[in-house]
Amino acid sequence: MSNPLETLLDEAIRHEHNVSLLYFEFFQAFPEDADLWWTLSVEENGHAGLLEAGRKLFGSEYGEEILPARVEYLTEANRTLEKLLDEMRDQPLSREAACRIALEIERTTDGMIFENALQPAQDGDASAISERIHRDDLRHAAMIRTYMKEHGISET
Repeated sequence: MSNPLETLLDEAIRHEHNVSLLYFEFFQAFPEDADLWWTLSVEENGHAGLLEAGRKLFGSEYGEEILPARVEYLTEANRTLEKLLDEMRDQPLSREAACRIALEIERTTDGMIFENALQPAQDGDASAISERIHRDDLRHAAMIRTYMKEHGISET
């Protein structure tokens, strides 16, 4: 039987990759917003890499203090993202819908995955990775919100 912590970490990494893929789809679909979507896609892919590095650096117990208690949250979020990616191939989203979806992802992902990231990290501490991703998620939400405001896109 697989280690539940490994499963959680696998789902968290899968989630970061899925978000990166979604933002890359937005990058391709909305050339007028290419800089925003490219930046976000690259950073989300980097988050997956950070989680992988954490697993290698800190071993099989990595993630215990940062990931949610139930893998179901991440599994469902991944299914939703993968379904959205499939649906977008047949029915592309509007620019406005893309921004709103991205903002919602950044608002909800942070609490779902990194619920304990507000605890200060120590040098060499595994939680430094989650703290970094937490800060990036907050910054991503602010970037998207600012972009929406500057381009007359409402949040609702």
